[in-house]
Amino acid sequence: PACVGLTLGAAGSALRYRGAVVEAPGLSVDVVDTTGAGDVFHGAFLCGLLQGLDAGDILRFANAVAALKCTRLGGRTGIPTLADVRTFLGARAA
Repeated sequence: PACVGLTLGAAGSALRYRGAVVEAPGLSVDVVDTTGAGDVFHGAFLCGLLQGLDAGDILRFANAVAALKCTRLGGRTGIPTLADVRTFLGARAA
């Protein structure tokens, strides 16, 4: 396969893509509900891939979406918006 991703729960994720292997650490959050965390990770992963992000950015984005999802109750109702994810990542970059 051209692209292989691996989720590692709280430890983060890894990706083999375009000949490189990249890892991204998990993001520490106060967990409320993990329902749907894997689903939103994979959706965000695919979104990043289709947007042409590099491997590290794909993993950071997908990890952030999944981490934020875990801070909210509910499978669908807990899915963060893109603005939420950008704010979350921006706060961690500072």
